Amino acid sequence: MSKDITEALRFYLDNNLDEVVAENSQNYFAEKDKIKKPIEVKKIEAKKPVFTNTPPIQNFVRPQFSTSEALSTLAKKSLQIPAADQKFQSLNEIVTKAKKAADAAQNLAELRKAVENFEGCNLKKMATNTVFSDGSSNSKIMVIGEAPGNHEDLQGIPFCGDSGKVLDDMFRAINMTRKENFYITNVIFWRPPGNRRPTDEELAICRPFVERHIQLLNPEVLVLVGATSMAAVLGIHDPIGQVRGKFMDYAPKFLSRPIKSFTIFHPSYLMRQSSKKKVAWLDMLALEEFLKTK
Repeated sequence: MSKDITEALRFYLDNNLDEVVAENSQNYFAEKDKIKKPIEVKKIEAKKPVFTNTPPIQNFVRPQFSTSEALSTLAKKSLQIPAADQKFQSLNEIVTKAKKAADAAQNLAELRKAVENFEGCNLKKMATNTVFSDGSSNSKIMVIGEAPGNHEDLQGIPFCGDSGKVLDDMFRAINMTRKENFYITNVIFWRPPGNRRPTDEELAICRPFVERHIQLLNPEVLVLVGATSMAAVLGIHDPIGQVRGKFMDYAPKFLSRPIKSFTIFHPSYLMRQSSKKKVAWLDMLALEEFLKTK
């Protein structure tokens, strides 16, 4: 072998240039003198299990398959209180406190304050605003809806979203406006998560305030908007199609006189079922005719 070839091979070997021969990629930035040591595998002896009364820690998250369920779970977790600081109250105790606060209110302003200060309904902890009422307090028409939605929660005004615009149009068709001719509220004062239907417990907690609301306003007619409102106020759970458009006496013991109730379809339902708008129009004409006699 010639001297030139020998020096060339030595150069390749000294500088780790054997990739020319092996066609393997080399890392020239690695330390040349660093020798990789084989990984030492240690034998780990199995320990005997120790049983205690401490429950196992759950490191997994159960999947949620609906928006309502996910929001409900999130709300429950956000409201968790240490057991030492948590004082259990039964539903009857909470309702009794609500009734006491409602009965103490001597006018609408005091009732609004009582609702805003009430801490017995967990919906309030998740809501942005308390949604109490809107419209003319001197009106003989009291409109009662179901519960606040997203727009209502953000603005603190009942029926101020798309459903509210449809409702205003329905009354405007019989020459009535919210500002001058009707007063509006809900059977629930705080938005349920995910716009779900209020639970029976939430309705029961808010009922003393709703009943005192009706008593203080003392209207000639209650216009109940939607099935939830109808069931909460009248205690009727029949399909709304069998009740809507009929004038019925509302005469609980706390009232000095009966008040007529009149149930209509919820605007959000009419937005989905345009074929029912003709029926809703006939209902509004019947309401207009009734009010002419008052």
